[in-house]
Amino acid sequence: MHTPLITYLVSSPFGDVHIDKENLRLPLECDPLNTPYQIYFQSIEDFLKRDGFIPLLHAASKKIDGEISPDEIAEILIRAEKHGLLYHPASIELVLENRKVKFGLNAAVTDTGKKWLREEVPLLQFFSAGNRLPYLPEAYISGELNSMVFLLEDWFEGYHEFHITQDEESKHTLQLWEFGTGYLNLTDEQGFEIYRQASKILTLYYDFENFNYIYPWHHAAGDFIVKVDNEKIDVRLTTVRRYKPLLDFRRDEINPLFALFYFFLHLSLHMRMDKLDGVGEVVWAKDYSVDAVVQGFCEALRQKDAFNNNPGLYKEFIVLLRSFSLDELKASFNPMFDLYAGTKDLPVIKMNLDGHAEKLHAAIQTRL
Repeated sequence: MHTPLITYLVSSPFGDVHIDKENLRLPLECDPLNTPYQIYFQSIEDFLKRDGFIPLLHAASKKIDGEISPDEIAEILIRAEKHGLLYHPASIELVLENRKVKFGLNAAVTDTGKKWLREEVPLLQFFSAGNRLPYLPEAYISGELNSMVFLLEDWFEGYHEFHITQDEESKHTLQLWEFGTGYLNLTDEQGFEIYRQASKILTLYYDFENFNYIYPWHHAAGDFIVKVDNEKIDVRLTTVRRYKPLLDFRRDEINPLFALFYFFLHLSLHMRMDKLDGVGEVVWAKDYSVDAVVQGFCEALRQKDAFNNNPGLYKEFIVLLRSFSLDELKASFNPMFDLYAGTKDLPVIKMNLDGHAEKLHAAIQTRL
């Protein structure tokens, strides 16, 4: 049986790093279990090799809409891409004779990470089957092996994380982590477009009837990724850890427009949260992000069936938003504090909430 060459790599901002025996002994970053890279890579390799590569070949054939035989695979590149508190994502690149097929692979090693990934698999499958929006990866193969949980999914080629950083003048700006080429500081106009699209994506996936919302997500975790191509911005969402109502709403007890109102408030708030350079102190996005959220949210509403088929419903919701005074709008954020209890986000939210509410109230009154 043909066995392809398997190569281990680690991605860095300035290109791939080849792994030697010494590096394989090092522990994974952000892993409290100190799992060595050797076990991480070998477990991924074992997962891909299951049943003679047949599940992997089926996934690759589906992805390119054509049959791939085992003999066509010359090499498989397993590239460690990043490390987070929950997952240790890798990219899986199949090198064929005249093309390449690339996947993403999430690996969870801790009990917490494994719990979240087990919940995420059916959610991504649900969205793949019932919602053909292009913003989430499709799930192909999942399983558990060597005390790890794995999910093989789409890889968004050319998309990268972004985070708030400090420039030479100690001012905050958005920075794109273009692995392979370095870091790119983004303009405020580009940042506006990122927040607009991210807000639109979450609103498009919002369940107006049952109040389900893709959450938790966080910019610090790199859950949204961005592609910049000749100044054109395109945003994708990489994860669906949970899909439930944000607050304890019951369909028979609340007007759907009020549930949507609280989704909107939380969206405006959470879109501003990040950590400096992705790992440092909690930081707050610039004010332009508020207008971006409002624009993206409203664009998505006009696309959703419930509003597209009933324009009066959209107008009714805008009337509801505009009916809140500034003090009423500020007070409306109070139920959300419980969502952030015990987190480092909460003090930053409380410190910035008055200014945020004022900016949001002005945007509601003048931008809608």
